[in-house]
Amino acid sequence: MNSHSLLVNSHGLLVNSHDLLVNSAFTREFSQFTREFARFTREFSQFTREFSRFTREFCTFTREFCTFTREFGHYIQLVHLFA
Repeated sequence: MNSHSLLVNSHGLLVNSHDLLVNSAFTREFSQFTREFARFTREFSQFTREFSRFTREFCTFTREFCTFTREFGHYIQLVHLFA
């Protein structure tokens, strides 16, 4: 093997090691992105559960308020009936 071949081969090794470094950096960035996306997904899931709970409680409040309003209306009718 002559010195020219050694230089070409060592250049090829440098290029390959550069590609590995670039791929390694990409892998780290992609891994970071994946972790952040998983965190976002968990937080969004938590938000969805909280919003669902809020919606159920609001519906319960609305039903109870309607019941109160109806019963109060009956009370007012009785007051007018006996007044």
